Amino acid sequence: MYDRPREHDGTCHIWWAAVHGAARSRRHLLSPAERERSDTLRQTADQDRFVAGRALLRTLVANLLATTANRVIVGSSCPDCLRPHGKPTLPGTRWEASISHSGNLVAVALSTAGPVGVDVELIDEALPLEELRPQVLSAAEAAVRAYDTPRTFFRAWTRKEAVLKAMGTGLRVPMTRMTVTAADAPPAVTSFQDRPELVGRIRMADLDPAPGYSASVAVISDVPVRYADHGITGLDSPALSAAEAR
Repeated sequence: MYDRPREHDGTCHIWWAAVHGAARSRRHLLSPAERERSDTLRQTADQDRFVAGRALLRTLVANLLATTANRVIVGSSCPDCLRPHGKPTLPGTRWEASISHSGNLVAVALSTAGPVGVDVELIDEALPLEELRPQVLSAAEAAVRAYDTPRTFFRAWTRKEAVLKAMGTGLRVPMTRMTVTAADAPPAVTSFQDRPELVGRIRMADLDPAPGYSASVAVISDVPVRYADHGITGLDSPALSAAEAR
Protein backbone atom coordinates (compact mmCIF):
# COMPACT_ATOMS: atom_id res chain seq x y z
CA MET A 1 0.00 0.00 0.00
CA TYR A 2 1.30 3.45 -0.87
CA ASP A 3 1.06 6.06 1.88
CA ARG A 4 1.63 9.75 1.35
CA PRO A 5 3.99 11.15 4.01
CA ARG A 6 3.44 14.47 5.68
CA GLU A 7 6.14 17.08 5.41
CA HIS A 8 6.44 17.99 9.09
CA ASP A 9 5.84 14.63 10.80
CA GLY A 10 9.49 14.04 11.78
CA THR A 11 9.45 10.64 10.10
CA CYS A 12 11.86 9.00 7.70
CA HIS A 13 9.93 7.09 5.04
CA ILE A 14 11.38 4.15 3.12
CA TRP A 15 9.99 2.44 0.02
CA TRP A 16 11.26 -0.54 -1.97
CA ALA A 17 10.79 -1.74 -5.53
CA ALA A 18 11.96 -4.63 -7.67
CA VAL A 19 14.17 -3.55 -10.53
CA HIS A 20 13.64 -6.14 -13.29
CA GLY A 21 12.89 -4.50 -16.63
CA ALA A 22 12.91 -0.94 -15.27
CA ALA A 23 15.29 0.30 -17.98
CA ARG A 24 12.67 -0.61 -20.56
CA SER A 25 9.46 0.26 -18.72
CA ARG A 26 10.37 3.40 -16.71
CA ARG A 27 13.17 5.09 -18.65
CA HIS A 28 10.72 7.69 -19.98
CA LEU A 29 10.32 9.14 -16.47
CA LEU A 30 13.95 10.18 -16.22
CA SER A 31 15.51 13.49 -17.20
CA PRO A 32 17.79 13.65 -20.26
CA ALA A 33 20.83 13.77 -17.94
CA GLU A 34 19.63 10.71 -16.07
CA ARG A 35 18.99 8.80 -19.28
CA GLU A 36 22.46 9.73 -20.47
CA ARG A 37 23.94 8.48 -17.21
CA SER A 38 21.98 5.24 -17.56
CA ASP A 39 23.41 4.76 -21.04
CA THR A 40 26.96 4.82 -19.65
CA LEU A 41 26.22 1.64 -17.67
CA ARG A 42 27.19 -1.39 -19.73
CA GLN A 43 25.24 -4.08 -17.91
CA THR A 44 21.47 -4.26 -18.34
CA ALA A 45 21.10 -5.13 -14.65
CA ASP A 46 22.97 -1.94 -13.67
CA GLN A 47 20.74 0.12 -15.99
CA ASP A 48 17.65 -1.47 -14.45
CA ARG A 49 18.82 -0.62 -10.94
CA PHE A 50 19.67 2.98 -11.80
CA VAL A 51 16.43 3.60 -13.69
CA ALA A 52 14.32 1.90 -10.99
CA GLY A 53 15.83 4.08 -8.28
CA ARG A 54 15.31 7.35 -10.13
CA ALA A 55 11.83 6.34 -11.35
CA LEU A 56 10.72 5.38 -7.84
CA LEU A 57 12.09 8.62 -6.39
CA ARG A 58 10.40 10.69 -9.07
CA THR A 59 7.00 9.03 -8.76
CA LEU A 60 7.04 9.31 -4.96
CA VAL A 61 8.00 12.98 -5.04
CA ALA A 62 5.49 13.68 -7.81
CA ASN A 63 2.78 12.42 -5.48
CA LEU A 64 4.06 14.70 -2.71
CA LEU A 65 4.17 17.77 -4.94
CA ALA A 66 1.04 17.05 -7.00
CA THR A 67 2.91 17.02 -10.28
CA THR A 68 4.14 14.46 -12.80
CA ALA A 69 7.24 12.34 -12.36
CA ASN A 70 9.07 13.78 -15.36
CA ARG A 71 8.57 17.32 -14.01
CA VAL A 72 10.24 16.61 -10.67
CA ILE A 73 13.61 18.36 -10.41
CA VAL A 74 16.29 16.08 -9.02
CA GLY A 75 19.78 17.42 -8.43
CA SER A 76 22.79 15.16 -7.96
CA SER A 77 25.99 17.16 -8.38
CA CYS A 78 29.10 15.62 -6.86
CA PRO A 79 30.67 18.09 -4.38
CA ASP A 80 34.12 17.19 -5.68
CA CYS A 81 33.72 17.31 -9.46
CA LEU A 82 30.16 18.65 -10.03
CA ARG A 83 29.34 15.70 -12.30
CA PRO A 84 25.78 14.32 -11.85
CA HIS A 85 26.61 11.36 -9.67
CA GLY A 86 26.24 12.79 -6.17
CA LYS A 87 23.55 12.37 -3.55
CA PRO A 88 20.10 13.18 -4.96
CA THR A 89 18.58 16.48 -3.88
CA LEU A 90 15.11 17.95 -4.36
CA PRO A 91 15.63 21.69 -4.94
CA GLY A 92 12.83 23.95 -3.79
CA THR A 93 11.52 21.47 -1.21
CA ARG A 94 12.34 20.55 2.39
CA TRP A 95 12.64 16.89 1.51
CA GLU A 96 15.94 15.05 1.88
CA ALA A 97 16.37 11.94 -0.27
CA SER A 98 18.56 8.90 -0.65
CA ILE A 99 18.59 5.99 -3.10
CA SER A 100 20.27 2.62 -2.83
CA HIS A 101 20.13 -0.55 -4.90
CA SER A 102 21.59 -4.01 -4.85
CA GLY A 103 20.59 -7.30 -6.41
CA ASN A 104 16.94 -7.02 -7.43
CA LEU A 105 15.97 -4.33 -4.92
CA VAL A 106 16.03 -0.57 -4.92
CA ALA A 107 15.31 1.60 -1.88
CA VAL A 108 14.26 5.24 -1.62
CA ALA A 109 14.25 7.14 1.67
CA LEU A 110 12.57 10.53 2.11
CA SER A 111 12.49 12.73 5.18
CA THR A 112 12.31 16.32 6.34
CA ALA A 113 13.82 15.40 9.73
CA GLY A 114 17.36 15.88 8.42
CA PRO A 115 19.89 14.59 5.89
CA VAL A 116 19.10 10.94 5.15
CA GLY A 117 21.05 8.00 3.82
CA VAL A 118 19.81 4.50 3.02
CA ASP A 119 21.89 1.49 2.01
CA VAL A 120 20.91 -2.01 0.92
CA GLU A 121 23.29 -4.83 0.11
CA LEU A 122 22.70 -8.31 -1.25
CA ILE A 123 24.48 -10.63 1.20
CA ASP A 124 27.08 -12.44 -0.86
CA GLU A 125 28.13 -15.56 1.03
CA ALA A 126 31.10 -16.01 -1.32
CA LEU A 127 32.80 -12.68 -0.61
CA PRO A 128 36.28 -13.00 0.99
CA LEU A 129 35.43 -11.36 4.30
CA GLU A 130 39.00 -11.61 5.58
CA GLU A 131 40.06 -9.32 2.74
CA LEU A 132 37.16 -6.91 3.18
CA ARG A 133 37.18 -6.48 6.96
CA PRO A 134 40.25 -4.16 6.97
CA GLN A 135 38.39 -1.87 4.55
CA VAL A 136 35.19 -1.72 6.61
CA LEU A 137 35.82 -2.42 10.29
CA SER A 138 37.40 -0.03 12.76
CA ALA A 139 40.17 -1.26 15.04
CA ALA A 140 37.67 -1.56 17.91
CA GLU A 141 35.30 -3.64 15.79
CA ALA A 142 38.05 -5.90 14.48
CA ALA A 143 39.32 -6.52 18.01
CA VAL A 144 36.06 -8.03 19.28
CA ARG A 145 35.47 -10.23 16.20
CA ALA A 146 31.78 -9.41 16.24
CA TYR A 147 31.47 -9.35 12.44
CA ASP A 148 32.68 -12.82 11.46
CA THR A 149 29.64 -13.95 9.47
CA PRO A 150 28.30 -12.50 6.21
CA ARG A 151 25.12 -11.39 8.02
CA THR A 152 26.91 -9.49 10.78
CA PHE A 153 29.54 -8.09 8.41
CA PHE A 154 26.95 -6.67 6.01
CA ARG A 155 25.02 -5.21 8.93
CA ALA A 156 28.07 -3.13 9.86
CA TRP A 157 28.60 -2.25 6.20
CA THR A 158 25.05 -0.99 5.58
CA ARG A 159 24.93 0.96 8.83
CA LYS A 160 28.16 2.77 7.98
CA GLU A 161 27.34 3.42 4.36
CA ALA A 162 23.91 4.79 5.33
CA VAL A 163 25.66 7.32 7.59
CA LEU A 164 28.16 8.32 4.91
CA LYS A 165 25.36 8.74 2.37
CA ALA A 166 23.43 10.94 4.81
CA MET A 167 26.55 13.08 5.13
CA GLY A 168 26.81 13.27 1.35
CA THR A 169 30.39 12.02 1.32
CA GLY A 170 29.86 8.42 0.29
CA LEU A 171 32.96 6.25 0.50
CA ARG A 172 35.29 9.25 0.25
CA VAL A 173 35.37 8.92 4.06
CA PRO A 174 36.79 5.51 5.05
CA MET A 175 34.34 3.26 6.90
CA THR A 176 37.18 2.29 9.23
CA ARG A 177 37.01 5.74 10.83
CA MET A 178 33.58 4.92 12.27
CA THR A 179 32.54 2.38 14.92
CA VAL A 180 28.98 1.09 15.18
CA THR A 181 27.24 -1.15 17.68
CA ALA A 182 27.27 -4.93 17.30
CA ALA A 183 24.90 -6.42 14.74
CA ASP A 184 22.47 -7.76 17.39
CA ALA A 185 22.37 -4.45 19.31
CA PRO A 186 20.24 -1.39 18.54
CA PRO A 187 21.97 0.48 15.71
CA ALA A 188 24.09 3.45 16.69
CA VAL A 189 27.41 5.10 15.95
CA THR A 190 29.64 4.92 19.03
CA SER A 191 32.65 6.82 17.65
CA PHE A 192 33.59 8.71 14.51
CA GLN A 193 37.17 9.90 14.26
CA ASP A 194 36.53 12.48 11.54
CA ARG A 195 33.22 13.84 12.80
CA PRO A 196 32.88 13.27 16.58
CA GLU A 197 30.29 16.05 16.82
CA LEU A 198 27.88 13.95 14.76
CA VAL A 199 27.86 10.87 17.01
CA GLY A 200 24.97 12.07 19.17
CA ARG A 201 23.00 13.31 16.16
CA ILE A 202 23.01 10.19 14.00
CA ARG A 203 19.66 8.37 14.24
CA MET A 204 19.70 4.90 12.74
CA ALA A 205 17.40 1.98 11.99
CA ASP A 206 18.01 -1.46 10.56
CA LEU A 207 15.69 -2.60 7.76
CA ASP A 208 14.59 -6.05 6.63
CA PRO A 209 13.42 -5.76 3.01
CA ALA A 210 13.76 -9.40 1.91
CA PRO A 211 15.63 -12.61 2.76
CA GLY A 212 19.26 -12.45 1.77
CA TYR A 213 19.59 -8.67 2.06
CA SER A 214 20.95 -6.32 4.71
CA ALA A 215 19.80 -2.70 4.87
CA SER A 216 20.01 0.30 7.16
CA VAL A 217 18.94 3.93 7.16
CA ALA A 218 20.41 6.95 8.95
CA VAL A 219 19.19 10.49 9.55
CA ILE A 220 21.29 13.32 10.96
CA SER A 221 18.97 15.11 13.37
CA ASP A 222 19.04 16.86 16.73
CA VAL A 223 15.79 15.15 17.76
CA PRO A 224 14.59 11.52 17.68
CA VAL A 225 13.35 10.28 14.30
CA ARG A 226 10.54 7.84 13.58
CA TYR A 227 10.84 5.39 10.71
CA ALA A 228 8.10 4.14 8.41
CA ASP A 229 9.01 1.25 6.13
CA HIS A 230 6.30 1.08 3.47
CA GLY A 231 7.55 -2.18 2.01
CA ILE A 232 7.86 -3.17 -1.62
CA THR A 233 5.89 -1.00 -4.02
CA GLY A 234 5.51 -2.09 -7.62
CA LEU A 235 6.64 0.56 -10.06
CA ASP A 236 3.42 -0.17 -11.95
CA SER A 237 1.16 0.06 -8.88
CA PRO A 238 -2.04 2.12 -9.32
CA ALA A 239 -0.91 4.82 -6.90
CA LEU A 240 2.45 5.33 -8.58
CA SER A 241 0.89 5.18 -12.03
CA ALA A 242 -1.52 7.90 -10.95
CA ALA A 243 1.43 10.02 -9.83
CA GLU A 244 2.96 9.63 -13.29
CA ALA A 245 -0.22 10.55 -15.11
CA ARG A 246 -1.37 13.40 -12.90
